[in-house]
Amino acid sequence: MKSVYAVIILVFLFSGLSSCTSRFYFDGKKTTQVTVTDLGEMYSTYNLTKSEKEEILSQLNNKALLDEIIRYSKESTWPDAVNTLDERIAGRTTMLKYHFYKVAIFGNKTIVSVPKEKNTHMPAGFIPTGPMYIIFVNTVVKGK
Repeated sequence: MKSVYAVIILVFLFSGLSSCTSRFYFDGKKTTQVTVTDLGEMYSTYNLTKSEKEEILSQLNNKALLDEIIRYSKESTWPDAVNTLDERIAGRTTMLKYHFYKVAIFGNKTIVSVPKEKNTHMPAGFIPTGPMYIIFVNTVVKGK
């Protein structure tokens, strides 16, 4: 009977530890949380070329997800506190508190997701209301 309790305790222990990771499931796959070191290296209105779309699609294997990224990587779809350059400049310190997750890399750029459910700690004007993606230069996106 003691061994049954020991197994149950181990199961709860391991399930508790696995829920404390910095991983996030994106499109059914685990993705790694990343840190952004320079918010000035973001593209707020980037238009993907045909070859870049093909490169991203080869990583994602999901056209609907690519379409979502294209739509929601524009500043006009971001939360009110970050959807203009002036607001982003004023809120840089706060933006660095976002939890970013790497989605895909193309050329010298990285697409990160800013999921609403992982950013509820942010002030109201910074919390995404739906999908939010940001494209950064690769050199400012670091593993956590």
